[in-house]
Amino acid sequence: GKMTTLVYVGANKGHTLSSIYRKFDQVIAFEPDPEMFADLERNIVETKDTQVVLVNAACSTTDGEQTLYVTGNRVASSLGDGVKEFKDFHGFNAAVIKEITVQTVNLSEFLETGEVEKIDLYVSDAQGSDLTVLKTLKERYIDTSNIGELFLETHQNGTYLYEGLYNQLDGFKELLGENYNLIHASLGCENGKLVTEEDIPESNPEFDTYWRLKTWENEGRIGST
Repeated sequence: GKMTTLVYVGANKGHTLSSIYRKFDQVIAFEPDPEMFADLERNIVETKDTQVVLVNAACSTTDGEQTLYVTGNRVASSLGDGVKEFKDFHGFNAAVIKEITVQTVNLSEFLETGEVEKIDLYVSDAQGSDLTVLKTLKERYIDTSNIGELFLETHQNGTYLYEGLYNQLDGFKELLGENYNLIHASLGCENGKLVTEEDIPESNPEFDTYWRLKTWENEGRIGST
């Protein structure tokens, strides 16, 4: 059979990743924070059936270096400093405790170099950079229907949670709308409650969206997760 591939952007310590990665032949995961990355390497290990590539870098549009704003709770660390509304909404420690310089990679070029032709599942939890990174995949993977399913951290239309980072739902719809259906949103502030697009509360500044290749619907195929 063909090789199945999971690409995970912003894997943190790997808690979510650890529950799904063994279902795939190949896993490529990125985490820029060196302290989180050390935990990730302990949590996600190569097995005889799963080849694992862990990259201590942030996905971006270019290869180079950028500032990572590290927040107290760590899951909100971002390439953009959080705006006041975001820090107030989270209440828990979303204040920046330090700024570190991290390596960045252009995701599309990285995958191309690794000869990744198809991505079965793409997960992005990149704290506001999700849309920016996904756009690098437009020509090679999105417009060619070479991604099966996507789980994406998404911000409410009209909401900027990080300085200079546009990550709103309309942007994802514009990028993915032709080949992908938005199946549901998952509301983090309501214990992951699943709702259709119409039912996303305007009070939720961020949520996860799940997209699936339209042709899969026709094949009646059930997703890999």
